[in-house]
Amino acid sequence: MKKYQLIVVGGGPGGYTAAFRAAELGMSVAIVDDNDLGGVCLNWGCIPTKSLLKNAEVFELINDASSYGIEIGKPKVHFDKIIDKTIQARKRLSKGLHFQVRKLGVDFFPGFASFINQNSIEVDGNTLHGDTFIIATGSKAKHLQSLDHSSKNIMTAKDIFNLKKLPKSMTIIGAGAIGVEFAYFFNAFGTSITLLEAQENILPNEDVEVSQWMHKVLKRKKIDIQTNTLATEINDEYVLVSIGVEGNSRGFGLNKIGIEIGPNQHIKVDKDGKTNIDNIYAVGDVVGPPWLAHVSSTEGLYVVEHISKLNPKKIDYNCIPACTYSKPEIGSIGLSQEMLDKDGIDYKVVKSFFNANGKAVASSSTEGFIKILVSKDNYVLGAHIIGSNATEMISEFSLAMRNKLSVENILDSIHPHPTFSEAIFETLMQLK
Repeated sequence: MKKYQLIVVGGGPGGYTAAFRAAELGMSVAIVDDNDLGGVCLNWGCIPTKSLLKNAEVFELINDASSYGIEIGKPKVHFDKIIDKTIQARKRLSKGLHFQVRKLGVDFFPGFASFINQNSIEVDGNTLHGDTFIIATGSKAKHLQSLDHSSKNIMTAKDIFNLKKLPKSMTIIGAGAIGVEFAYFFNAFGTSITLLEAQENILPNEDVEVSQWMHKVLKRKKIDIQTNTLATEINDEYVLVSIGVEGNSRGFGLNKIGIEIGPNQHIKVDKDGKTNIDNIYAVGDVVGPPWLAHVSSTEGLYVVEHISKLNPKKIDYNCIPACTYSKPEIGSIGLSQEMLDKDGIDYKVVKSFFNANGKAVASSSTEGFIKILVSKDNYVLGAHIIGSNATEMISEFSLAMRNKLSVENILDSIHPHPTFSEAIFETLMQLK
C-alpha cells in the first residue's frame, strides 16, 4: 500500500491545479483519473470547442472577404479535418499536463477510484492510502427523460467530436452558453438549426438586454429560436441536448463512506470546501454551480493552501467572470440589472456601443455594447459585454471588483488607443 499526503480524485482543472500546487508546497501527491488529464474542459469542453469556434469564425471571414477588398473562390469545408484540428489541440495541451506531472513528481494513476474508507481508495486493484483527499470528479451532461439517449442521433456536447460529417439539420435543446455556442458553430457551416429554450430568454443567466441582443443576432443568421418551449416531437437529423449538468459523484464509493450528497448529485461542502468527513474535500463542478473551469481551478488552489495552513484569501463568488464564446462573444460579471432591481439596490447604469469604438470600426467588428452597473459610491456592481473580445475584456472588471477598485481608480488607468478595451474607459467617463 502506497501512502500519500494528498490524493486527488479527478484530473480536470480543479484536480490538476490542486495536485500541482500541493506538489509545489512539498507534499507527496497522487492524482487519479479514468480518462486522460484535463477533464471535460481540455478533452471535450473548453479547449476543443474553442478550436471548433475558431474554424467557424475563419469560414465566416473567408465568405466575407469581398468586404475587405479581397476576392477569393468559394471555400470547401472538410469537416473531418476540422474535428481533427480540435483533437490535435487537446493532445498538445495534454502532453503539457503530463510534463508538469513528471516535473513536479506527482504520481498519476490512470483508472477509476473507489473509496474503501476515508483514508484509502482502490484503483484497478491497487490500494492507495492518503492523509487527505480532494474529490474533483467534475460534472456530466443531464439527459432529457423524454428522449431515447441510446439513439445515435441524440447527442450531448461530448458526442460532437465523434461526428464524421456535417449535419444537415440539428435541434439544440437548451440555449445556455453551450447551446448558443454550438448553434453559432453549426449554423456558420450551413446546418439548419432550431434552438429551443424552456425559459423566457436564451442565455437565461445573462443580463436580459444582452440575451435579447444575442437573440437578434442569431435570428439574423436564420436560426429558428423558440423560447418558453419544451422539446416535443423533433424531426431534425440530430438532437443536441444541452440542458445543464449534474455532479459526477456516482460510483466512487462516496455513499459507502458516508459523504453527504445534495440535490443534483452535488457533494455538500462547507465554506472551505470540506465535506462532512474531516480529511476529504471537494472542488469544482461536483460541488455545484457555477460550473466553470476557472472556478474549479480557484477552488483547487484555495483548498490546498487551506490544508497547508497558508490562510488563503476567501473566494468571492460575486467576482467570477462568465463567458460565452459565440460571435459576438459575451463576458459578464457580478450582478445584472434585473438582480439589482429585484433586490431594490440603488445603482447607476452606463452603456456604450462598439459602433462608436475606433478599433471596432476599423476592424469591422461593431456588433454589441458594454453595460456597466455602478453603486452610488462609484464601485462596479456588475458588467456585461457583448461584442468582439468581450471574453478578454471582462478580466479588467474581475480585477477591479475583487480588489475593490473604484470607478475613479479605473479611470486613472491609461487605456491604449485604439483598442476594444478603451471602450471600458469611454463608458465609465460618462460618470465624470
